[in-house]
Amino acid sequence: MRKTREKQEREFTKLYLESYGFVYNYIHSRMASDDAEDVVAEAFLLAARSFGSFDSTRAKFSTWVIKIALNCMASHYRKNRATVDLEEVPERLFAEQSEEDAVDDHELALQLISVLDDDERELVLLKYRDGLRNVEIAQQLDMNPSTVSTMLSRALAKMRDASERSL
Repeated sequence: MRKTREKQEREFTKLYLESYGFVYNYIHSRMASDDAEDVVAEAFLLAARSFGSFDSTRAKFSTWVIKIALNCMASHYRKNRATVDLEEVPERLFAEQSEEDAVDDHELALQLISVLDDDERELVLLKYRDGLRNVEIAQQLDMNPSTVSTMLSRALAKMRDASERSL
């Protein structure tokens, strides 16, 4: 039993060192720096606790930890929903344009994104900010591509409705 535990600890440490940068960058691109550090730390802690259930035939370690981190991020936003100011959303999440247009578009984008739930927001960011295809999103989030398509359509309709109401 002792050798198995030591072997698991060595394997986890190796995988942690190999994937930390990738996982951190992935989460950091979706939230503020200080919060990203906390979320990634929590995700790796949870991953370490449940490492025995990790199945390398089903997913890469980094993909598994990112899924955990996305859940931690969603939990973080749910816990802090009342205190999270949309103005704190990093500007890098929005396309660069002329300064005047960017201010208007930034404000509109914040309003529109705020109507989405965490899952819808994640899909929209993966699709339109990261430029992933629906199949790639489905693989990354372990979903069916048709489900991704349906959820994206509904999220865009929700944003469109919010846009029409604000005009």
